[in-house]
Amino acid sequence: MSIESREPVIQVGPGPASQPWIIPGPGPVIPPFPTETEPGPVIPPGQDIPRVKIKSLFSNAFIIVGYDEVLYAVGAIPQQGETFRIIPINNYQVKLRIVGGQFVRIDYNGALVADANKNNATIFNIFRTGYMEFSLMAPQGKYVNVRQRDNMLVARSEYAGPRTRFKFRMVD
Repeated sequence: MSIESREPVIQVGPGPASQPWIIPGPGPVIPPFPTETEPGPVIPPGQDIPRVKIKSLFSNAFIIVGYDEVLYAVGAIPQQGETFRIIPINNYQVKLRIVGGQFVRIDYNGALVADANKNNATIFNIFRTGYMEFSLMAPQGKYVNVRQRDNMLVARSEYAGPRTRFKFRMVD
């Protein structure tokens, strides 16, 4: 078989008119996002998630309060991580509070800081990404993610991704 007898892999210029492989027509409507990542009844009515440890799936570390009350994902074991109370506002919005401490807010740099009272606390949109796995979105439309250089939690990500996923672990 010589090279001249083979079909060209890439055709340059006009080619034969052929029917498309996928014929458009009536069919099921495919939503743009999987249902588990859409805002919706992430916290079903009546379900209480009283106390949790939050673990970053990106850095594989628990969330702690560090210098100047800023949140970092650096706790190696659950005992090092802070215990949070998830306070539902409605089915898809929550406030975060350190058990025995302050509420979480977003500062002017986008960092998550645990130094607010309940009136100044940030209300986050919460998105389910798996079983007890969630992403949080700040009011300005940015996802909370783990900054790579220092593992600080910041609300700066345009899109949900591996850095924006957190595992909530129930605490008794």
